[in-house]
Amino acid sequence: MSQPPVKSALRTFEVLELFAERREPLRLQEVHTALGYPQSSTTALLKSMVLRGYLNYDRDHRTYLPTTRVSMLGNWLPGFIQAAGGYRELVEELQRRTDETVALITRNDLFVQYIILLTPDHEFQMAPQVGAMRKLVDSSAGLSLMARMDDRAIDKLVRYSNAYNTGDDVRVSLAEIMQKVEAVRHLGYAYVPGRPTPAVSSITMALDADLYGVPLALGVGGLAERIADAKDRIVETLREMVAGFHPSPGQISQT
Repeated sequence: MSQPPVKSALRTFEVLELFAERREPLRLQEVHTALGYPQSSTTALLKSMVLRGYLNYDRDHRTYLPTTRVSMLGNWLPGFIQAAGGYRELVEELQRRTDETVALITRNDLFVQYIILLTPDHEFQMAPQVGAMRKLVDSSAGLSLMARMDDRAIDKLVRYSNAYNTGDDVRVSLAEIMQKVEAVRHLGYAYVPGRPTPAVSSITMALDADLYGVPLALGVGGLAERIADAKDRIVETLREMVAGFHPSPGQISQT
């Protein structure tokens, strides 16, 4: 059984994401047309966001724009992650050594989420956005993280993922997932050619440390041909850096 999102909460985030995409003041008409909401609902939502201090309303031009209160909600995260055990430095070094897109990825319920992402200077890159999420069962990072889970937990995760309606129609069989997970357990890394699109591949490896109890994976991705050509070197570099990584003391734990 799918779990529908709370409509008002979802719409609030979609409004903020629209502003992040457009990067300019927007009128009521532009917001409700772009998002497909009824005009009355859009009016009520935008007024609520103004009253809470998350949107500024320019009465002269009749436009809305997010306030700095929105950015303050997440401006503590980069420093938090960077201070939490040297993960930023780990990603920077791996990116320098591979010259490909490198990400620190975490599990978020049934999904993986990119929390640090660095891209190379060259044009051969197709990187997701920081904060983007994909199903655990449909990603190399997800396979790396599932390889650290027991089989019963994986069975439950697959059933929940197939029941959760995200509109992508991605359904997987437990047998298929377990075959891939066993391969990751044997190899120590996940390599998924042509995912999430045929032109892109990634290689990921779970870290032996977590971030305040949240499991993490380190990934290298890029154009499929480039990753295939450099696969052995990337895997060797990942193994070396994961084995040599020791998070700073504090709330970071070794798994």
